[in-house]
Amino acid sequence: MKRLLLWFLPAGIALAMAGVFAASFAAGVTGRLGVPAAEAVLPTPTPAPPAPAGALRIVALGDSMTRGAGDAAGGYPERVAREIRKGGRAVTVENLAVDGFRTADLIDKLKEPYVKERLAEAGLIVLSISGNDLTRSLPGAPAGEASEAPAGILARVESDVEKVLETIRKTNATAPIRLVGLYNPWSDGGGDRRMARIALLVANAALERAATTVDGALVVPVADLFEGRPDRLAADHFHPGPAGYDEIAARIVSTLPPDSPRAGPGRQSRS
Repeated sequence: MKRLLLWFLPAGIALAMAGVFAASFAAGVTGRLGVPAAEAVLPTPTPAPPAPAGALRIVALGDSMTRGAGDAAGGYPERVAREIRKGGRAVTVENLAVDGFRTADLIDKLKEPYVKERLAEAGLIVLSISGNDLTRSLPGAPAGEASEAPAGILARVESDVEKVLETIRKTNATAPIRLVGLYNPWSDGGGDRRMARIALLVANAALERAATTVDGALVVPVADLFEGRPDRLAADHFHPGPAGYDEIAARIVSTLPPDSPRAGPGRQSRS
């Protein structure tokens, strides 16, 4: 495994990732898969309603997958809350994700006082990020987008994700952090499927390395949930659909420490 990563990252990643992502790249940046963050109309933050006594507050961050694109029921954050409620715990969700967010956008958002306040009160933090970095900066993107080599993008993403997780942990010292891994929405199509899986492996390995630097942060692998399963995708054939979000939520809940759904904000055990 180590030999594969060392050999593949410098050059092979460029070919593999281009083959996997370039075909649907332009659609992503022109709005069919969500508008870029710079063009998104961001909602004005409003004070969160007071949570019931003893409620677990889930704060969700990141891009369109966390926002719940492709689903009318709030995506995986609301489903995580629903699963925890089955155990009798009151749960609130504050979803701060934005369509089109890249890693740099999330780094900036974490500086906002409102976001810091919400994170400090969280009992569970979930996020997805980096998909837009990887898919908007490869061959096939509109003019001016494809400015970085894929290997350079991957190194930057790893560094940015590490900063994101470290910033979250400084704001909230104990809440479990769950970062949703990457998947290939085109696994049912043509192309070199072996190279596609290798590219995905390398990209997810970068997220894993970033997560190892932060106590209580885990990458939740989801690639296998969508491999050859177009029925779990939304109508855009890119974002998860309801069935896909169900699977992501179930896997997130399965990674939580046994006592976390029963502990109040700031008292969760580290996983």
